[in-house]
Amino acid sequence: MDRIRVILVDDEPLALRGLRLLCEKDPELEVACECSSGRAAVAAIEQVEPDLVLLDIQMPEMDGFEVLEAVGPECMPHVIFVTAYDRFAVRAFEIRALDYLLKPFDDERFFGAIERAKRAIRRPDLNNLRERIFDLVSAAGVKSQEGDSDQNPRHPPPSGKTHLSRIAVKEKGRVHLIRVDKIDWIEAANYRVKIHVSSRTFILRESLRTLESQLEPTRFVRVSRSAIVNLDRIKEIHPFARGSHVVILDDGTRVMLSRSRKDALETLVGGSF
Repeated sequence: MDRIRVILVDDEPLALRGLRLLCEKDPELEVACECSSGRAAVAAIEQVEPDLVLLDIQMPEMDGFEVLEAVGPECMPHVIFVTAYDRFAVRAFEIRALDYLLKPFDDERFFGAIERAKRAIRRPDLNNLRERIFDLVSAAGVKSQEGDSDQNPRHPPPSGKTHLSRIAVKEKGRVHLIRVDKIDWIEAANYRVKIHVSSRTFILRESLRTLESQLEPTRFVRVSRSAIVNLDRIKEIHPFARGSHVVILDDGTRVMLSRSRKDALETLVGGSF
């Protein structure tokens, strides 16, 4: 069974060290990254794609709740809040965080929270990650653009559904009609998406999940939580690290392929790498 990749976020060095030592006691956990600020956490989550984040709340510049909003529902993994303040507990549970560890806590309390996280991560049928994060964003006062939450983004749209041939994007009072076959790739940007077409980038107020469900699944493939690429634009695929790969497009753009999406891409291209 794959180890659970964890990111630790706390602005206190001693707290980070303590979390790391606890995680090292569990052979099923892999500390992928440690961050001492909210901004660093946002960048790390988007790059590393962890399964779990142990997240402090009170931090300079960007607190834990702001980290969740900045990352966005498409990219945010499971979260256990770790804080010295009990006044945020109600909000944390309202947004359905996996757990709320109040400092100081003992080993038993910590590993109890970790066991709940393992069950949530390894049994998505019991605890759907996307639905939890969409609820989180809604409770934080950020409007989700998800549309029908019953649509599973990893499966093709229902038989007979018409896929988009053009996408309308409003920009400076104009409406651009983008031909879908001209799209190179699409990336999540908080609660919007960036559509890359040749040398231009268009911003659409839509979620990556909803847009994915409207695209032809044999032409567009989700390569990570935050990116979709046009198969016709893929030039090369290179190994990267920890089972992940880099997809290189015709124009030289490099897009990360997470290990969890590798099998789906191999099926579409008819080969292994």
